[in-house]
This record gives sequence, structure tokens and C-alpha cells, in this order.
Amino acid sequence: MDPKMLELPEKLHSNRLLVRKYEAGDGAALLALLDRSNNRKVLYPNVEEVATIKTRKVAELKIRRHAAEWAARKRFVMGIWLKTDGLYVGEIWIEPNQWTVPSYELGWFLDSGFQGQGLATEAATRSLEFLFTNLQAHKVIVITRDTNLRSIKLAERLGFNREGHFRQARIEKGVRYGLMYFGLLKSEYSG
Repeated sequence: MDPKMLELPEKLHSNRLLVRKYEAGDGAALLALLDRSNNRKVLYPNVEEVATIKTRKVAELKIRRHAAEWAARKRFVMGIWLKTDGLYVGEIWIEPNQWTVPSYELGWFLDSGFQGQGLATEAATRSLEFLFTNLQAHKVIVITRDTNLRSIKLAERLGFNREGHFRQARIEKGVRYGLMYFGLLKSEYSG
């Protein structure tokens, strides 16, 4: 499969959400998310590269980089938007691991003010449909810190199997943490 030849939808709809490819101008929405609900502090341990964005220019550059990655089929990063009012509430990213398998990594973050409402589950569920249908995934993996209980529970709720725990595999600012690996095969996907 030549990834550049794939015809892919740029917008994924679910009941309450629009999950879509980033567009020019979306940097303002990303910066607004970081400036509300204590999100910088909440996101920092798990998504440091996003949490440290401080200006609209840097946010916009990140958004445009994601749009270019999408066009090159190197990475599929999408914003999560509420259908009711168009508010940006998070991000889904899909990284090709091995096109020949094909295998992909799935990740996410959500505005802390909207956690506990099933929005991450809804966005990830719709993304799995995109992965297994449009990207023809054989396997999807999730890698998360072993301290990120919300992501661990979400992976399990989505039907992922725990495949490994790399205990104390990393260190940041003198604190050790591990990585949890989860996998979901197409044959296990109930979509």
C-alpha cells in the first residue's frame, strides 16, 4: 500500500464530536485550550510538547506542521471539537508504526474541564473506525505512562489488551516512570 495514494476523510463525525484534520488558524483554539481549566499543568506530565506552548505563533506553527504531516501521510493529527458550540476540547493522533503490517499508534489528550463525560471514549472510538476501515489497520497500539490512569482505563474500555509494562523505563526531573503498552488487532475490533 502506498500511503500517499490513500483517499482519507478529513472529518470524522460522532454523536457529540467533530474530529478533524487541523486547518490554518486552529492554533488560536489550541492556545485557548492550554490557557483554560489548568490544562498546562494537567497535560504537562503526558504531553509536554503541547503543554509548553506559550504563544499563538508557536501554536499555529504546530498546527500547520500537523497539516503538512497529514498531507505527507507521515502522521494523522486531528482536533476534537464539540458539535454544539464548535469548542476545541482535545486532540487525537495516529502515527504509522509500520505501513507493511499495517500498524499504527493511537494517542489523545482532552481538556481537563471536559474529562469524565465520555468524550475521549467517543473520539477514540471514532478514530478506531477510521484506523480499521480507512487506514486498513491490522493492529493499533496505545503507549501511555503507567501513571496516566485515565488513559490506561480508556485503552481497556476500548478493548485493547495489555501487552507489556516497561517498569521505570524513563526518568524525568529525577522521577522514574514506566510505560504501558496496549494492542488491538483487527480480529479483536468489534466496531
